[in-house]
Amino acid sequence: MNRRKFILASSLLAAAGLGVWSWPRRWRYIVIHHSGGASGDLALLQRVHRERQPNDPIHAIPYHYVIGNGHGLAMGEVASDWRQEYDLWGGHLTLHNLTRNFLGIGVCLIGDFEKRDVPESQYQALVRLTRALMTRYDIPAANVSGHGMTPGESTQCPGSRFPMARFQRDIA
Repeated sequence: MNRRKFILASSLLAAAGLGVWSWPRRWRYIVIHHSGGASGDLALLQRVHRERQPNDPIHAIPYHYVIGNGHGLAMGEVASDWRQEYDLWGGHLTLHNLTRNFLGIGVCLIGDFEKRDVPESQYQALVRLTRALMTRYDIPAANVSGHGMTPGESTQCPGSRFPMARFQRDIA
């Protein structure tokens, strides 16, 4: 049995054991990331994730959602793969945050916000997605953070030019 089938079967069994309704209802956090590159799509993010975490049993992107910047994915396009579809835990935080990987939805904006500002269309797509997820899973604004603002993480992600104060106001 390949890793993907194994992890999918295990996840479905775990979900059945927890009850069908409680599995997707476990989400308590949303963590915002940037890709760090000028362009990207699901295939690129999957390749990078496989290179960085070769032993991850899930052959998918580490995030639940990706928002395009017009270079690989359309500007503001929200994309996801089967990690989101099956409500599987994320691989978007370090080992210091296994709980937030399991309970947190990872959203990645394509771009490097150390070098450039977030395009307005991409930013608005993030606000809409975040608000929808907060409503759907009853996640308070206090539980939405940037990767680098997440306790235990030491990174600049989602970048010094990401408008975090504005974002926090816009989702409140």
